[in-house]
Amino acid sequence: MKKIYAIAVFCLPLLMGAQTTYTVTFKVSTANITVGPNGIYAGGGILGDALAVQLDDTDSNGVWTGSATVTGAGGGNFIFLNSPANGGDWGTKESLGGMPCSDPNNYDDRIFPSFSQDTTLMFCYGTCVNDTVCPTPLTPVNVTFQSDRRNSPAFTDAYLSGTFPIAWSGDAYPMTDDDGDSIYTVVMSLIPGDYRYKFTADNWTLQENFVTANMSDTSCVNTNSAGYTDRVITIGANDTILPVACWEECGPCSGIGVTENNMDFSIYPNPIDDVMTIVNPFGKVVVTIFNGQGQKVRCVTSSEDIVKIELFDLSYGVYYAKVQSDIFEKTVAIMKK
Repeated sequence: MKKIYAIAVFCLPLLMGAQTTYTVTFKVSTANITVGPNGIYAGGGILGDALAVQLDDTDSNGVWTGSATVTGAGGGNFIFLNSPANGGDWGTKESLGGMPCSDPNNYDDRIFPSFSQDTTLMFCYGTCVNDTVCPTPLTPVNVTFQSDRRNSPAFTDAYLSGTFPIAWSGDAYPMTDDDGDSIYTVVMSLIPGDYRYKFTADNWTLQENFVTANMSDTSCVNTNSAGYTDRVITIGANDTILPVACWEECGPCSGIGVTENNMDFSIYPNPIDDVMTIVNPFGKVVVTIFNGQGQKVRCVTSSEDIVKIELFDLSYGVYYAKVQSDIFEKTVAIMKK
């Protein structure tokens, strides 16, 4: 009995001193981005603020390296940031929204793996690749966002916010209304992929709050597991003009923009059966028809006073007619029966 007791006492300090934290070394390739003047950091979640772990590229090979001491239990989050100015500069973090390696419940940050020894983790900035060899970057395309603000609360400056390069920023992507029709636009250069976004104003003073129970069409929005409801879009390999979207709605505003009969021009009938007629006071005009995905389905140039465009081959749904002349440009929604 004495011998067994002595062994138990001897082993007890070893169990109490078992290692629970380890050194994790981050290696992240920046081959697909331009690094800002403050360099690359890892932060957020279990690491701390936006300046938690400073990485360096001493051999100038584009792979930035830094280390931290963390628990190996797994779970928790972190993210890489490009040139943050201070510990709260989250607008500089990589955008992983919609990617399988992001955590939608925690600001689309990365998820920490579990490990039981000192570990090196390798990444390509802004991707889910677990390697410091980045894939060939996709070619950006131009995407035009259009927000009809005629039914929104009063505001001063309109913005677009989402999982873009500057993620969920309140003032990075201003929208403009050059022709004063209350339809605000912005053209974004985006890498093909999935994005979450919403229309905002005055640096988050005002933002869309979708109440899906009151929406007749919820096809443009998605509620993630964290309870955030946002607009969602998949960007392909071609330039895209998105349909005009009413504030907190998927389609055009009810009773607004469906029929245009004013001093500018007239489109009738609306809804349209097989032929759309435009009364044209402008001389030479270009009329372009887009479907709900922003794809061009018809383009007609005419100098006639009455312009007729056949639409018999188009399926039922909402389309958008863009009328352009040397002095005038306007886009309106039309319904195809």
